[in-house]
Amino acid sequence: MKQFKYGFYGEDDAHKIFLHNYLSHFADVVTFERDEEFCEKFRANNKKQVDTKFAVVARTGFGWYQHQVFFVVRDVDSLQQQEFEARHAHFAKEQINKLLVALPVQCIEHWLLYLKHKKDNPASTKNISLESQPRKKVKFSLYGYEDPPNEISNPIVDDLSRRFDLDWLETRSESFKHFHKQVMAFLSQHQ
Repeated sequence: MKQFKYGFYGEDDAHKIFLHNYLSHFADVVTFERDEEFCEKFRANNKKQVDTKFAVVARTGFGWYQHQVFFVVRDVDSLQQQEFEARHAHFAKEQINKLLVALPVQCIEHWLLYLKHKKDNPASTKNISLESQPRKKVKFSLYGYEDPPNEISNPIVDDLSRRFDLDWLETRSESFKHFHKQVMAFLSQHQ
């Protein structure tokens, strides 16, 4: 079975946990191994650091740590398509090969809210849009806090993202679909 060592650079633990669990969905075809030493050494504290340092961090991962793929996760913090496109263009302009970027519309908690909705309503086929809800409201509905400590949010993120239907989430969230397509293209090129 093929194995890919990867680097990660993102805003917070929710991004790291979601990405790890998402990548585990491909375990029957390929194994993704996060470089823990690298990820501990290169941690972003906020979105500004992700924006300004991602290129140096990714190139360090590829060059010095022999990463075979690199993931950046950064919340868009907006519903506006123009903001999503601007964020995407910001990361794409560096033209880093094998850099895959997840840009959740508003925040990753919106992806998680879809997963919670599916878990709470498994028989529902209604396609509802949740990404227009305010971020603080979404975080409160997931964690019981608008700005929860990691001790509260991390287990919830892990639980919701551990096993889910990739195809279903792709039909609900355009920003997830955008990321998922990048991963699928990477896998088809490197298997």
